[in-house]
Amino acid sequence: MDEVMQFFWAMVDATQAALIGLNVVPVIVLSLIIGLGQGLGQSGRGLYFLKAIVAVVPAIAAAALWPQVYGMSPIWPDVTQLEPEIQIVVQLVIAWVIIRAMWSLKSAAANATTKPAKA
Repeated sequence: MDEVMQFFWAMVDATQAALIGLNVVPVIVLSLIIGLGQGLGQSGRGLYFLKAIVAVVPAIAAAALWPQVYGMSPIWPDVTQLEPEIQIVVQLVIAWVIIRAMWSLKSAAANATTKPAKA
């Protein structure tokens, strides 16, 4: 039982550390662009999770390459560690929610502006 509690507290500590170091600004910006974008070969409805991946990958690359602006080497996330994995999952969830919400708002706005058919 002691090992179970030790594992639980390790997961809580890793989650807390991952959320403290989370940088969601690039994910939010790219998700809004993808969610509101009309072009770029995007279909109306569909695979929001794939669109979330398209938003998260450049966001992770931008965050990793940001230190090069200051002359340092890039800091790529180590996906064998628990904290970056939690951060990536949280970023995917945030991107999915934003993209889904934007597409829902766009479709609601499009439906509100269309004229009803005459009987």
